[in-house]
Amino acid sequence: MGIAVSKYSDIASNELVAKFCSKEVICPNDPFWNQLLSFNIQIPTNADEQLMFDSSAESLLQKFLQNNPQTGNFGSLVQVFITRATELLAAPNSDNVMLAWQSYNALFVVRAVAKYLVELVPEYEVCKHLDVQAAVAPPLDQSRPSSPPETEQRSNESRVEMLIDALIGLIIDVPVTDNTYYLHMECINTLLVLMSVYMFSGVHGQSKLVETSLIYRTLFQGRYSMHASTLVKTLLTNLCQMKPAPPQFGDTGPGSMLINIASSLWSILTFAPTARQTIYTCTPLDRTELMSRLKLEHSVANQSCLLLLALANHCINDDNMYRTALLQCEDTAETSTKETNGSVTQSTAPRIDMAALHKALCCTAGCEHSTLLLYLMLHSCKAYKKHVSQVPDIENLIVPILQVLYNAPESNSHHIYMSLIVLLILTEDDALIKNVHLIMLKNLPWYTERSISEISLGGLMVLVVVRALQYNMARVRDKYLHTNCLAAIANMSCEFRNLHPYVSQRLISLFETLTKRRTRLCSEIEGDSIGLPHHISVCDVEKTEEIIEHIAVLDEVLRMLLEIINSCLTHQLVNNLNLVYALLHKKQLFQQHQHLHIAQNIEMVIGYFSTRLQRVQEGAGGDLGVNEVLQCIKKGAEQWSSDRLKKFPDLKFRYVEEDRPEEFFTPYVWALISVCGNIYWASECGTRAAGELLA
Repeated sequence: MGIAVSKYSDIASNELVAKFCSKEVICPNDPFWNQLLSFNIQIPTNADEQLMFDSSAESLLQKFLQNNPQTGNFGSLVQVFITRATELLAAPNSDNVMLAWQSYNALFVVRAVAKYLVELVPEYEVCKHLDVQAAVAPPLDQSRPSSPPETEQRSNESRVEMLIDALIGLIIDVPVTDNTYYLHMECINTLLVLMSVYMFSGVHGQSKLVETSLIYRTLFQGRYSMHASTLVKTLLTNLCQMKPAPPQFGDTGPGSMLINIASSLWSILTFAPTARQTIYTCTPLDRTELMSRLKLEHSVANQSCLLLLALANHCINDDNMYRTALLQCEDTAETSTKETNGSVTQSTAPRIDMAALHKALCCTAGCEHSTLLLYLMLHSCKAYKKHVSQVPDIENLIVPILQVLYNAPESNSHHIYMSLIVLLILTEDDALIKNVHLIMLKNLPWYTERSISEISLGGLMVLVVVRALQYNMARVRDKYLHTNCLAAIANMSCEFRNLHPYVSQRLISLFETLTKRRTRLCSEIEGDSIGLPHHISVCDVEKTEEIIEHIAVLDEVLRMLLEIINSCLTHQLVNNLNLVYALLHKKQLFQQHQHLHIAQNIEMVIGYFSTRLQRVQEGAGGDLGVNEVLQCIKKGAEQWSSDRLKKFPDLKFRYVEEDRPEEFFTPYVWALISVCGNIYWASECGTRAAGELLA
């Protein structure tokens, strides 16, 4: 490495790296570290680059694995990083570019080695590698003062604890600037690598219970209770600010370190920082571009979101101070204080600009990890949910979620499921389900199924959710998915207003399709039962049971659709002439369901309007056109009284999180870190661990 810009292919032949991995003991204050850490290297930005990096370093890391138990060089490197971090935190100017660069380089090597260890050995061996201390007299580094006492390893404290202390200290106390941007990213990535012992525990034959982990005990027990709120606030602020990534050291070739320093000083003197585009100022065209740009151009925001999810979704049933801090966040726009025992006290909950957070979540809602954070905030953070209920432009949040559902074949089932739950939670808000039918949308280029020049947001929600339901019933057949689809539509049904003709048509068309499918399946079973042979195979029995189960699911869905249509007719018939038109067009369809009480109301509506149409048609002496039929329906609706319908309870569904949510969310978060993060597991162990997460 040295001073020159390094290529991955240079690593295997680098003498300094070879010395670090050799049998030679290198103590923390050896001048060697100044040489080793004076490098510029491009961090891997995808799995292929990570594979190249891993391949180049593999032989040296194998030697390191053999030699470090005797040399303790990894612990010495960590000590060097802690010394640099302490100096940076103590410096009058925490934007010190040289200290930031050296700390970043040290941490880059720490992360690379830690990642290699985590993939290959159990956590207790990783901790052993960190804590090894070679009994050799250290040579003094004449070019640097000796390490301050507070950075020396304390006899009763593991280097894991000291490393985590330093990482969290830098994240919280050092501002994110161009000079410290990549240091922040490395701090977050190193914490994620250390926490990934959970992800690899199965590969190493260990239980995934975090109670046995030193790393998790360090993070989740009392020592960080004072810092949890500040760390959560810092990570959320990183996400809100969405700062664009500056060029990496080494982007401009040899000597770029000096160029970066000179550019930094010039910016300070001229007060003219270079403006860079962000996903706020230059909107990505699709979700693929959004994810790519978020990872590369806003890596600190991206990784902050992932670390926040990792911290908040472990030990959910225990007293998780990070989760508590996240869910108790308060809005900086709210000036009120809390009262306790009659006295006014300042809340210790993080105070966040909810408008900025909402903007960030709206902008990135198409990304799976942002959807998960959005779910967590909507489900459990009162301050954020209150803010969402008051924003006038709710379409900025809902439309990206609808795009995920519209592209269901290209999305994994977990992303679809979380997106539906987000919609379900939103539809629990009475004011929102009224408002969405007043917001008109034009020109939706992503909706390619049919050209729609204008549609209400509420109509679009129904249209897309019906499409997702139809896709699920035809292919996936996931009960939870169709239950959430129906619940979201049901919550909105009492406020359906002026549904687009195409939306009304698709709603009734779905009912027709499922009715025909049920009839076909019933005929199939009846046909099989008539021609039953004396000997029935196991396959025939299993097939029949599967058909019967599918019929039961269809019955449930059809009943819910009838309840949705009934709810709309009961509360908003006069405002939904297009739905009445669609009902009349398919009136024979509902005769098959007359045995259901809920269908009798619909039959009454169909009978009332059919009679009026027949009289008008007879008076006109011929068939009526579409506009004439709608006019007839409009006049009939003005005279219609919903009192004649049988009363049913209003449809209101609320999402309830299942017991032991960590069984789903914890592995899901690590699957997202593997896919959406800037840490790439290119090894065979990494691939296996990622594959086991959601198995």
